[in-house]
Amino acid sequence: LHITHSTLSRGGSSGQHPHTATHQTHQAAAMESPKDKHRSKAIEINVPPDVIAGNGSSPDAPADFETAIAATGYGRFNYLLLLVAMPCCMTTVFETTTMSYVLPSAECDLNLTLADKGMLNAITYTGMITSAFLWGFLSDTYGRKRLLVVGFLLDSTFNVLCALSQNMVAIMVFKFMGGFVICGPFAVLMAYLSEFHSLQHRSRVMIVLGVFYSAANMLLPALAWLIIPQPWNLIIGDGVLEIHSWQIFLAVSCLPGVLSGISVMFLPESPKFLMSKGQNERALAIFRRLYAINTRDRQEFPIRVLVDELSPVSGPIVPASGKPTTHPSPAAVAAAAPSGLGEGFRQLGIMFRKPHLPNACLVYGIQFGILLGLNTFRLWVPQLFTIIEEFEHEQHLLPDGLASQATLCEMLAYKVNKTEQLQQQWLERDVSRALHGPDPVAMEPLDDVLMCTPTTEGRVYLYSLIIGCVGIGAYAVTTVMINSIGNRNILTYGLLLAGSCGTALYWARSSLVTLILSSCYITICSIASTALVGAVVAMFPTSMRTMVVSLTMMFGRTGSIIGNVVFPYLMALGCLPPFVMIGAIVIGKVMKHG
Repeated sequence: LHITHSTLSRGGSSGQHPHTATHQTHQAAAMESPKDKHRSKAIEINVPPDVIAGNGSSPDAPADFETAIAATGYGRFNYLLLLVAMPCCMTTVFETTTMSYVLPSAECDLNLTLADKGMLNAITYTGMITSAFLWGFLSDTYGRKRLLVVGFLLDSTFNVLCALSQNMVAIMVFKFMGGFVICGPFAVLMAYLSEFHSLQHRSRVMIVLGVFYSAANMLLPALAWLIIPQPWNLIIGDGVLEIHSWQIFLAVSCLPGVLSGISVMFLPESPKFLMSKGQNERALAIFRRLYAINTRDRQEFPIRVLVDELSPVSGPIVPASGKPTTHPSPAAVAAAAPSGLGEGFRQLGIMFRKPHLPNACLVYGIQFGILLGLNTFRLWVPQLFTIIEEFEHEQHLLPDGLASQATLCEMLAYKVNKTEQLQQQWLERDVSRALHGPDPVAMEPLDDVLMCTPTTEGRVYLYSLIIGCVGIGAYAVTTVMINSIGNRNILTYGLLLAGSCGTALYWARSSLVTLILSSCYITICSIASTALVGAVVAMFPTSMRTMVVSLTMMFGRTGSIIGNVVFPYLMALGCLPPFVMIGAIVIGKVMKHG
């Protein structure tokens, strides 16, 4: 058997894999007669020299993105990228969560009602929904890096302006703009990170991101605990600008955004995006740079040419099988479509027809219910613990010990009544000032009626920190057991347990019981939401997954808005309605899912 190097062009018989050639030679030998088998016979097979060398593809053959990114390896650049991702994750978490820690302290300074607090919790999600589709278009048009830099720096700017705001309306405007802006980096960050990792490491990176988000949820209450209880009050310009400790907390919380924006400036653009725009030379230079940073010489990078994704037909690619293939590139397919907007409407049309319509409606409904309960309760947890601390602080002198026997419902009723009295007092004060002017003598009787004293007990932040720790531990266990448990079982039994914990809060009589039930509810709902997104991958074809996930998150954020706005009104109606809402909505989704 004589094997010679082929001089034929790629795409001919020379591209045959050696195993295939050997198999076909054996088949030919089997078809020979016994007499022929004794004859010496030379068979010439044309095989490329790169196949004999065991490379599987020629260095001069065009390589697709997955081949090129895998060739860069995994090393120092990837660790640096994950290091930069830490403040990025912190920024997205801080944007949606800081107000929940601010509201108990800002209540007196801003004269907030419970309804005002609900709107301040929800306004960020309103901004995120408004810009959801815009950022996807901008990311595909102007690139991942530019959007991340601009988004993080703009978000930090709006947070600083929010920290300087002196009334609720200004805070709502800047928090809305912050949500509008942060939606872009929030969505693009995962895509940007995944496009710098090969398939072998991509899923691991997503798990690391989940850990970063959980760590950010732990860091935020620790930061609030450090700053908000401090008696810091600054008056600038004869009372024109008053800065309190909670405003300093808002200003400090913008630092991760500034750090993220500056750090991403020094990172390269996504090579996947550059290839989709036909900028293969820039993409190849980035691949070589990654290869060099990962402890190698850039001149040794094995890829010389990248596939032209803008051509109607990509150049030949020699995969591991050694057989050249010619196929349309993803960008060429996209270019053949009428437009990005038209393709989006086409995917929507397919989604809202059978057989995908029932599954799509099911997924959207479940996510709506999960995040309605999760983000409503999660953002109200600091306020609930503040109410408990305030009640215990003000009622500890009761001779009959009623404070220790009070249920959470009785504590909430006390807070609602006190808030209504404060609102009436503030109204009377404003009327008195309008009639008599700022006369201290005239105002003295009103000031003595009821004092608004913000509660900044350290235990409130400690409880939130404990909930974050429970979440990290639960995610670690779930990551190990997810394959044996399955997404469906997590959704069914997890949501049933979470709904039971949410409803059981109605009978809670102490901070400890409230903490345990709250930890279970928030952690299980969070894991169930993640499992639902994972189930989408199995339920829908590849071409629809991105659109389905985007709409799933949009419906979830809509639930977050509705829940946070409705929750305080339910509290005013009585204790049972809010806990029935967060418990029944989750249990109802279990019944629907089942």
